[in-house]
Amino acid sequence: MTSALPESVAGTWQRAGTRQGETSVLFTSITAETTVYEPLESAATLAALGPAEIPLRSLFTVDMTFSPSLSTVGVSPASMLSKAAPKAKAQFVETVEDDGLVVEDTREELAFERPDGTEGRWYVLDVAYPLSTTDRDRLEAETNVAIWPTDDAYGMAGGTLPLETPPGDAVLEVDPERDRETIASLIRTADPE
Repeated sequence: MTSALPESVAGTWQRAGTRQGETSVLFTSITAETTVYEPLESAATLAALGPAEIPLRSLFTVDMTFSPSLSTVGVSPASMLSKAAPKAKAQFVETVEDDGLVVEDTREELAFERPDGTEGRWYVLDVAYPLSTTDRDRLEAETNVAIWPTDDAYGMAGGTLPLETPPGDAVLEVDPERDRETIASLIRTADPE
């Protein structure tokens, strides 16, 4: 993704890391590069919370590359959204589970429209954020994942937010509505190459 973070958070969030994954569907190779962002003011607190590689409060963008490109093989990304979106979500779930989150369920699947009129799919996932390596110590959280067609591929962005305060000395402000609005702002403004 070439776009910056939304102006409302650009000065208060930082890049936490980039991950790259590859998969194949029939004759097409798909490379997905995911960039994860975390809030500056709570980066140290978030890093100390548990073993997951994804911060409990985070944003992400995914830059997808298809080889050969979809237009080269005569496929319109918009026409394939109903099949591509669930597959992209499933691949994303696999990635975040490998990074330590526990995805419990898809709470909601919504159709949405970006400011340019492009229609996409938005998934709200119930997740558990591990506080230790045991299954008992977890925080309730939510991950939002949005997928929409572009000229040659798909755009993908979203974020994770805590739904409860961590126990002990960790000071972390929990404000789901604020975090959902930050995620929605990213999804509205993210602009893949």
